[in-house]
Amino acid sequence: MDELEKQYLDDKSQIKDAVRMIEIGLTSAWTLDDFKVAIAKYISSPPISDTKLKLVFEELLERAREREEKEAKKRKRLADEFYELLHASKEITASSKWEDCKSLFGDRLMGDESLLLEIFDKLVNKLKEKAKEK
Repeated sequence: MDELEKQYLDDKSQIKDAVRMIEIGLTSAWTLDDFKVAIAKYISSPPISDTKLKLVFEELLERAREREEKEAKKRKRLADEFYELLHASKEITASSKWEDCKSLFGDRLMGDESLLLEIFDKLVNKLKEKAKEK
């Protein structure tokens, strides 16, 4: 390993340590400038070059994108499963209220309740529209 590669790996390690230490919640919306500002006071001397900082930032940003995509797929799958569960339930009608029905699902109510409420409302509205058509 040559000196340049060793220095890059040391700098990368220092940046990642700073990210962990201050628990940065890096998302795909971050810019390089946001990142620089967030870690600036945690990076010791000598300063890390912008090129190296950019390389590490892009690697971390790619990981954040992958995490977000995975989370989005998981949320979609859970939302689809919950919609199917609601749709199959005979207890859910056009006049159903969330507070009255959420106990029907017990431990199946995992995740973001606001998302589940949105799905519930979507189904109830669909049932109301069907009832109007009859």
